[in-house]
Amino acid sequence: MPKIAFNPVSFAVNVAIGWFIMSFLQAAARVLLREKGSELIPRFKTIAFFHDKPAAILNIVLMVIIWVVTTSLWFKFHQK
Repeated sequence: MPKIAFNPVSFAVNVAIGWFIMSFLQAAARVLLREKGSELIPRFKTIAFFHDKPAAILNIVLMVIIWVVTTSLWFKFHQK
């Protein structure tokens, strides 16, 4: 297996993009469950900028779980 080079800038950019996508998806799910469509953007902002701490913690946990599962699957399928 080739040596993997870690790029911290790429990692930070990917985490930031993932954070905003997860925040938007969580806000969309909460708005759909409550049937209040006009609250999507304000809800997204409260989650994305850590004003709603339980929702932000949920995003962190989900991102870590996704990272662990996808990384382990990647290494499993790329073994020689």
